[in-house]
Amino acid sequence: MTALAVSPLIADADGEVRQQAGASRAVPACTYLVLPAPPSANKIWRSTPGSTKPRRSKEYLDWLNQAGWMVREQMARDGCDPVPGRVLILLGVERDSPLSDIDNRCKATLDLLVKQKVIDDDRYVTGIALSWTPRGRRNAAECRVGIVPVSPLSITFHPSPDGATGGWFIDAPDGEDE
Repeated sequence: MTALAVSPLIADADGEVRQQAGASRAVPACTYLVLPAPPSANKIWRSTPGSTKPRRSKEYLDWLNQAGWMVREQMARDGCDPVPGRVLILLGVERDSPLSDIDNRCKATLDLLVKQKVIDDDRYVTGIALSWTPRGRRNAAECRVGIVPVSPLSITFHPSPDGATGGWFIDAPDGEDE
């Protein structure tokens, strides 16, 4: 069975992310993005003394700005179109702290995909596969996002030896990998 690595994707010596060698073209079309690791949902909102209305934090706004530029650059460079309608999301975030919760990284990522018009709205996300991924060689933690139109799909999780991290792989349909 041939698999297409969604998280982690293969990075070459120059740090360029590319599709795993030998991946089947029969795997559903998928939009891939490499972004800075999103802030925790616990860090999105901040309260202002004397106000009852929370505001978005500087950390979150800075991340939205930086990640937004990266999305636009990658979509233009790779010739990717927005993914309309219902979608499946595969999200791998490099683990930066053993105390972090993986589900807290999903909200900011979905908000970004909507804001940048990569997906129509997060209410059209039918399923999400999340994982912590091993840290790469870069200084700042990254996340990798795979966006697939809803269709029958088989994915496999490959854990790291210690089980603390791992990656999701999209499996090629049977009989299509040879």
